[in-house]
Amino acid sequence: MCVLGLTLALACSNTAGSVDRADAGSTPSSASPSTNSSSATDPDSTAAAPGRDGVSDDPVTLRLGLHGIESFDPVATSPAAVSQLILADLLYDTLTVIDEAGVTRPGLTSFVANADLDVWRFEVDPDASFADGSAVTAQDIVFSLDRVRAGGGASLAAIRLDRIASVAAVSPSTVEIALTEPSAVLPELLASPVYGIAAKATIERAANGGGLGPNASGSYTAEFDGVDRLTLVRRSGRGPATIVVELFPDEGAAFGAFLDGDVDWTTVPPDRLGEAADVAGPSGLVPFQGGLMLAVDAEVTPLGDPGLRRAIALAIDRQAIADSVFGPTAQPARGVIPAGVPGGGGDDCRGVCGPVRDEASALVDAAFPDGQPQPLRLLVDDSVPLQSVGDEVVEHLDRVGLAVEVVSLPVETYEGLIAAGQQQLFVFGWLGVARSPASHLPTLFDSTSPDNVTGFADPGIDAFLRSASAEPLATVRAAAWRDIEAAILDRVPVVPLVQFRTTGVLDRRMSGFVVRADGSVDLSDVRVVD
Repeated sequence: MCVLGLTLALACSNTAGSVDRADAGSTPSSASPSTNSSSATDPDSTAAAPGRDGVSDDPVTLRLGLHGIESFDPVATSPAAVSQLILADLLYDTLTVIDEAGVTRPGLTSFVANADLDVWRFEVDPDASFADGSAVTAQDIVFSLDRVRAGGGASLAAIRLDRIASVAAVSPSTVEIALTEPSAVLPELLASPVYGIAAKATIERAANGGGLGPNASGSYTAEFDGVDRLTLVRRSGRGPATIVVELFPDEGAAFGAFLDGDVDWTTVPPDRLGEAADVAGPSGLVPFQGGLMLAVDAEVTPLGDPGLRRAIALAIDRQAIADSVFGPTAQPARGVIPAGVPGGGGDDCRGVCGPVRDEASALVDAAFPDGQPQPLRLLVDDSVPLQSVGDEVVEHLDRVGLAVEVVSLPVETYEGLIAAGQQQLFVFGWLGVARSPASHLPTLFDSTSPDNVTGFADPGIDAFLRSASAEPLATVRAAAWRDIEAAILDRVPVVPLVQFRTTGVLDRRMSGFVVRADGSVDLSDVRVVD
């Protein structure tokens, strides 16, 4: 089980960022073709062979200020560290990409599934190469994905691939991935920057003491320019001709360099948002795939009463928690599928949403006609932000007649108790990996998932999740995810509280640099403003 602690969740909110909200208003779908269905009937089908754009003549140079970079090895990329995700996305291409409409497209490979959607074949683009000129091969892909999978239950990236039975090279340019059950969503999961493809020979040379240089599979050739600087020169595709990546020890130092005019884009420490607005104009608040939820364990008395669970959800004011505890670094969570993920984060709140205190009070009275026998127990860790969240929850529930006792524990003890189960109420952090509903709903609520920290188990929901994952038509699948999300939240195993977001600033002379919710970047429209 891999539980995201609050410290890690807050790191997400302090390291993501962009100027443009790339995913706002995107179509809630992503295509995953099969040989028998979606390639013939789905207008979003992506079974066509990939193509790589030629290099344009755009002379723009973009200077990025990133921080916390400890390795150029893609397998070391943390899904919680947006600077790491950005650099991985710049250096290493993935098998697939998700476009601005939320549709999965070929990246390094084209892809197609068998009739049962339990074997996927990925064909390497014949023009795909590493920066040293060597071709990307099927063996490089097998090597890269197997390294991720070796992380096991301690790795978020590995857990998201737990339905993979095997990855095999069936020819020098063809990879077959066999699954333990049918799935139409594998291509969209593999679009995350954490699954960037590295050269097998380069990684093995580094393991033998040869050093790991950034032998990129992406659109840029990277060279060291001093200890703390990389110069990336575009070799294919669209985007700035040159990207200078300045590496800093922390976010404050990177933002200081922005204020000094040494970088064009970086993220902003939460306590310096005012300075960012003063020097860079309106900044972009961008949702990231991390947040907090209140778990409500229906297996523990008295929370088996669905009316009582509904009362808790109706009592919680998510906006108040976001405003009072986190300020601009969080927004109220509208559901389990986060904003920035196709199909998630709309203005409509999924499931049971408050505050609706009159109805919540009536449900509490019905649950305890003779008065509440003892306070509910709310578990939090001893970090200051989580204690503040706990105080807010206690206040909101008190307003509808529910008494709650807060138990604060050290992080290590807290995470152990969550993993052991049988806790009435607790707050936990959540972080997605891929920009797909499949990286959120099944992982949290499938009864067999190692990350199902709430103990939620419903055979009907399990079947619904598997059916949605195996649905080849993207539009049908998108609607199914929304229905599943609402059905789960109507049972109130969790109350989504906040989704973290962060701020990036771009020099006034430039525009068009986009960071998405999964840390991938869009460079196609970066330009100098006239």
